[in-house]
Amino acid sequence: MTNLPHITADDIRAQVTGQSYDRGVDYYHAGTVESATIRGNQLFAAVQGSEWDPYRVGITFSEADFTAACTCPYDWGGYCKHVVAALLTVSDDNSPTPIAVKPPVADLLDGLDADELRALVEAAPSLLDMVDAFCSGEPT
Repeated sequence: MTNLPHITADDIRAQVTGQSYDRGVDYYHAGTVESATIRGNQLFAAVQGSEWDPYRVGITFSEADFTAACTCPYDWGGYCKHVVAALLTVSDDNSPTPIAVKPPVADLLDGLDADELRALVEAAPSLLDMVDAFCSGEPT
C-alpha cells in the first residue's frame, strides 16, 4: 500500500518521552487524528489538540528511522503527543482514520513551471508567509 516502513510501538517509544507516548496513545484512541495522507516516504496528518485548528504533523521515514515536526509548541525532549498519535495511525492496521495515499510532493511540483508555482504561492496567503520565512532563514 505504501512506501512507509513498518513502525512499532517500540520504534515510537525510542523517540519520545514516556509522557508523550502515553498522551499520544490517549489522543489516538480519542480519535484526534482528523486526517492522514501518505506521499512517498512522508506522512502528513492533522491532529486536534488544545487549539481551535488542528496541529499539522509531518513525518519523513527512512529505512530504519523517522524524523518529525509538529506545529504545536512542544519543546520538552523527543517528539510530541500529536506525532505519536499520527504514527499510531499508520502503524495500526485497524486505524479508524482513513489514510489517503497520494503522489509525493516532488511529483506534484515537477510538472509546474515558474509562473504556475508563483500563482500557487500567491493564491495561498499562509503558504506565501511560509515561503517568505523559509527564504529569509526564519524558522517556519
